[in-house]
Amino acid sequence: MYYFSSVKQLSKKVSLAFKEGAFKNTEAALSSLDLESIQNKSVLIKPNIGRCVKSGTGINTSPEAVAAVIETLLKAGACNIAIGESPILGVNIMEAFKKSGITDVAEKYGCRLIDFDSEKPVDTAIKNGRILKSTKICAPVFRYDILVSVAVSKIHMHTGVTLGIKNMKGCLYKREKVRYHQLEYEENKSYKEKTLDSAISDLASVLLPDITVIDGFIGMEGLGPSGGEAVKSNFALASFNPIAADIIGCVMMGQNPQDIPHLRIIAEKMKQSLNPDDYEVSPSDYQLHSTQYKKPPSDISIEHPDVVLCDKESCSACLSTVMLFLKRFKTDMSQYLLDDDKLHLAIGKGVTEKDIKTGTVLIGNCAKNLNPDYKFVPGCPPVPTRIYKTITGMEPEKNEP
Repeated sequence: MYYFSSVKQLSKKVSLAFKEGAFKNTEAALSSLDLESIQNKSVLIKPNIGRCVKSGTGINTSPEAVAAVIETLLKAGACNIAIGESPILGVNIMEAFKKSGITDVAEKYGCRLIDFDSEKPVDTAIKNGRILKSTKICAPVFRYDILVSVAVSKIHMHTGVTLGIKNMKGCLYKREKVRYHQLEYEENKSYKEKTLDSAISDLASVLLPDITVIDGFIGMEGLGPSGGEAVKSNFALASFNPIAADIIGCVMMGQNPQDIPHLRIIAEKMKQSLNPDDYEVSPSDYQLHSTQYKKPPSDISIEHPDVVLCDKESCSACLSTVMLFLKRFKTDMSQYLLDDDKLHLAIGKGVTEKDIKTGTVLIGNCAKNLNPDYKFVPGCPPVPTRIYKTITGMEPEKNEP
């Protein structure tokens, strides 16, 4: 795996292919790189298979893209190729591999499937981290010569996008992924970015993929990473440079890399440009093949007239969390309405007690200093299931990221 110091020396080349489906796009993009360094190397493929859903939903990496990566790297002389993942809590990864089509691919090419959570993690120190001093990384990640992130292109309601670098969060051990949503800055530290963005940038200082492949055949827009809508953008890209791959991936999704906080932090630390024009992208007219992915919605009043949301100076991540919570769990909230028959929620650092009705649920760390007698959901941002549990006192049937 790469660290910041070695990434600085990487090629700026990014290769893309379009309109030929997940397998051919991925094969063409990856084959355009100089893969001589792969010969006789063991390879660990890290797709995005966080949920037990079928292919084509935009939630998981396409099995055809994974197949193309395996076939291309085998032709380049790679050996001992394995596929591994640590999913969200409550998901059996072997069931998710099977449902998503990854098991069939592994069997076809004789690749081992690895449950990253099946053994004790490696507690990895992080020097000069913004918010993390150490993090628990799944042990199998350290046993292979080459780590390949095969991400699916998705809008992410908390981080803007989830691409090759964000996909590394699936190398974290079990609840460590949840911990990233519950961190708070130390009193003597202050950053404009959310604590989650800082945590992802800290993880990147000790864990980056050697090769990034982005599967943009069918991605997800709106309330990603799992509650949005599938969008067919029919592209793939590959690069040895993880930040370059994610920057161009943003462009292919119609997003501005400057608006993605964790990319901005990482690029600054790595002393790399966020300007797509500073990279060697092939073909040069790649932007003509981009697709505008819709961002998460920003107004709940039309869709949810029986909800009162006091929102003052919140970030888009907390707002999107509320959106996804209502989409999934509002039907379970009928017994928790206040005397006006409405569910009352509050987010944002500008909210004061005079703005809200007694019994309002306070969401996110920015609201933590309001009335301690109110129900409070910690996190920056929190996850929808945490809101559900705080209100009901019960775990939902399925856990979310």
